[in-house]
Amino acid sequence: MKLKHNKKRNTAFVYEILISELSKASMYNLQERKKDVLSILKGFFFKGSLLREELEIYRSFEELSGVEEKTIEKIILEARNSAMSLDHENTREAQTKVINLINKKLGSTVWNNFVNEYKRIATINQVVFSKTSPKKQVFVENKLVKLLTVSQEEEKKPFPNINKLALKTFLQRFNEQYSETLGENQKSLLNKYVTSYKDDGLELKLFLYEEIDRLRETLQEQISSNNENSPKLKMVLEKINSYNNKKLDRKLVTEVLKIQSLVGEFNNGD
Repeated sequence: MKLKHNKKRNTAFVYEILISELSKASMYNLQERKKDVLSILKGFFFKGSLLREELEIYRSFEELSGVEEKTIEKIILEARNSAMSLDHENTREAQTKVINLINKKLGSTVWNNFVNEYKRIATINQVVFSKTSPKKQVFVENKLVKLLTVSQEEEKKPFPNINKLALKTFLQRFNEQYSETLGENQKSLLNKYVTSYKDDGLELKLFLYEEIDRLRETLQEQISSNNENSPKLKMVLEKINSYNNKKLDRKLVTEVLKIQSLVGEFNNGD
């Protein structure tokens, strides 16, 4: 049974296409476009915003591989209750504003960006946010349960949730231990990685795309100057350009840290 789905009114879809567009703008060094995407993300998806609250409901269905059906059914019920408590009128107004801004600043082609989890978030939208007949509701809920219980590789968050005191202690020790060996950009990246649980990695993503641009620019300058290591630097540059299609995880952060170290040596004249 197929139900109609307006993807532009799907907050999770809007968020994902913006992240995808940010990644492409960073990859192709489109500074003005990247600035526009960042402005939209920061303007509509900041912590406590209406669209962020709705996005959190979609995210309650993440990392459910291996979870029992009864538990998923309870999550669906709680998600629907949370959705009912939202300020629907103002949320829809915020959606309209962000849709219009995307069309104006980025163009309608953005809506064609590929979203890997589209089927899942579209089904969540139909189950949690759409009003249908009881029969259709049961069918679509069964469809969502099936999607979520299919065996899949477990997704990993950038960092586990930890309490504020443990976080403060860790960061203090981290800064004391590595203040002499790590550059400021490396410490900034690690700090945002460690604290990314607070906003589901949004600040980490925004910082990382800015940092990748900086690293790419420095490498291109070194290659243009006929540096004796140019062939190897081109390989590093290719690695950076491949990040557009990679998941933001510990491995990616580690690679960026190594590239930061390399670029730091160039800047220091080593």
